[in-house]
Amino acid sequence: MRGIAALLVALFHFEMAIARFVPAKLTIFFEKCYLMVDLFFIMSGFIILHVYKDDFAYHIKGNSFKKYIIARFARIYPLHFFAMLLLVTLAITFSPHGTYPNAIENPWAIPTGFLLLHSYYIHNIYTWNIPSWSISAEWAAYLLFPFLALFLNKKKLSALILFVIFIIAAYVSIMYLLPRKNYLYPSIPVPHNLNTTYDYGFLRGIAGFMTGMLVYKLYQCSLLKGIFHKDIFAATIILLLVLAMHFAVSDAYCIILFAALVFVFALNNGYLHACCNNKFAQYIGKISYSIYMMQIFLQEPFSKGLRLPGVVGFGRGKQNIEFFDGLGYFFIYLVLLLAISSITYYTIEQPCRKWINRLGSLDKQGL
Repeated sequence: MRGIAALLVALFHFEMAIARFVPAKLTIFFEKCYLMVDLFFIMSGFIILHVYKDDFAYHIKGNSFKKYIIARFARIYPLHFFAMLLLVTLAITFSPHGTYPNAIENPWAIPTGFLLLHSYYIHNIYTWNIPSWSISAEWAAYLLFPFLALFLNKKKLSALILFVIFIIAAYVSIMYLLPRKNYLYPSIPVPHNLNTTYDYGFLRGIAGFMTGMLVYKLYQCSLLKGIFHKDIFAATIILLLVLAMHFAVSDAYCIILFAALVFVFALNNGYLHACCNNKFAQYIGKISYSIYMMQIFLQEPFSKGLRLPGVVGFGRGKQNIEFFDGLGYFFIYLVLLLAISSITYYTIEQPCRKWINRLGSLDKQGL
């Protein structure tokens, strides 16, 4: 599921940054694939609570917290650091005259990018490795997790109520209350959706992460395990989710369906479970973080003026191309992305994670 979500995010950015080959009048599904990041957050909260629930169930010991935080740092930071460093180097060295610096490749955003602060509205537009805003939000959730897990285990009902209140308040605030404006396109009305990144991305990430924690608590209910393990439940949720995104139903409903999807997939022991366990699906899931983080390097030349043959129109999400031409280009893009991601997984992500874990004498390897 994680691998499919990463590929759908890559498709979303291909359509937004390179060439749009599925018209919005046909379906809004691909335009709504920014929501796959919310699925990531929910899965992350679910998995982290599953792995570390015993470590912070009754208290937060310094040694346990140290092991946990180093493991999470080892999981996300090395590839982020590499991608950020490479992107800055390439931009400074090879950008055509007059294209650097700019609003997105902002020198003042380099420190905030390296410090994982670029989802806190410090800058008025997304910067550098644009998808990495979610890594900043994920890190914020990691820092809070031990305290959230302790609170959830000790206070139980009170914690559940406060979790739900915070989650609802966070999503409603992002969609309807907080001021949001696109610096590059200020005349565009702010949509009532969850597609917030550099501005309130940290809030979006924490809300999704906490949702995943609640889903895990529901998953622990033994009574439900005997009911929702069948393929029909997972297939129904998938169908509802596809329809919701196709018809541009409110993002709030999609969050509920994502939570349900994680829940039924965790319980499933049928055909879908077997599909998720095949070698290709497992491999895509394994390199999904690299897929997510390295896609910017295939999109960057197009932000510098490169255009595919047959593309008409200008502006983000407005560069259109014939369906079959675009499908062919996307296939090439996907092959290149998988190749690059495989290289970075085995040369950067995996060895750095193991090295940092060894330095910290960790018992638990990164997920």
